[in-house]
Amino acid sequence: MNKFFYKALFATCAVSALSACNSVNKPENTLRIATWNVEHLAEQNNQGCKARTEVDYEKLQAYASNLNADIVALQEVESAKAVARVFAEKEWQIIMSDRADSETYTCRKSGRSSTQQKVAFAVKRSLQVDSTEQIAQLSAPRPGLRQGLQITIKHAGKTLNLVNVHLKSGCFVEDYQNSDREACTVLAKQVKVLDSLLESKSLEEEHWLVLGDFNHRLANTTNRFRKDLLFAPGLMTENSQSVKLLNNLTDGHNGCHPKYPAPIDHIFVSSPFNDKYQNPSLQFHYFDNMDIEYMLSDHCALSANFAF
Repeated sequence: MNKFFYKALFATCAVSALSACNSVNKPENTLRIATWNVEHLAEQNNQGCKARTEVDYEKLQAYASNLNADIVALQEVESAKAVARVFAEKEWQIIMSDRADSETYTCRKSGRSSTQQKVAFAVKRSLQVDSTEQIAQLSAPRPGLRQGLQITIKHAGKTLNLVNVHLKSGCFVEDYQNSDREACTVLAKQVKVLDSLLESKSLEEEHWLVLGDFNHRLANTTNRFRKDLLFAPGLMTENSQSVKLLNNLTDGHNGCHPKYPAPIDHIFVSSPFNDKYQNPSLQFHYFDNMDIEYMLSDHCALSANFAF
């Protein structure tokens, strides 16, 4: 299935029913990789800051199935049991962050106690997960922050490295280093960790994909955090080399949230992974009901297809 098919397909999706676009089949020999912040996904019904009923979990299951994804990076999940309520263990391998439970807090709207917010991967059982690595440094700046999670997949004779992140919220500015917000001070420490990790890898030769909820508008080309990630060495300075180490597939796309169109969920790829990207397959998967009060989560899933 070639790029001309994709262009016609997504042009049709732009004017057709949202759910029909979400369930579009992917071509053979294609790997679909997605990221989804599920918003306080709890193990039990009626728990946490996004209390859900049995019917709500059934809707999440149907939505997850329609993603037609092979790998899903998840954010804001309480545990492997919570993930399994949406991604059945008979079909999916669930890989969890091992961060120790953080102190709970009182949810603003409901007054309930919060559940844990951790990252995880759901990987189809047909895929071989070779290794996992916990990126604990991302949670080091302050209690309650999320760790990163890295997995290595063997697929079509290639070694694929995927990094799932959920970074500090509250620093929605163009230059995080030029802000005195406490959230920006914390984010700055996480940016340094993530940038150092990625620059230690052979991004020009190896398949690396970094995805998740960055809590930052990184599709904006003037964004400081974006420049720090895309260029080397180290954080962006006047003396930085113009060597683009990563590509942001989210460039040129709007997010799905009716109130916040600038995306904060992103998929970054190294050059070898970018060569496998089926442009323009990247899409946000809209919910059937996009009324803010009835969205299944405050984030839609984001996916991209890769041909091997």
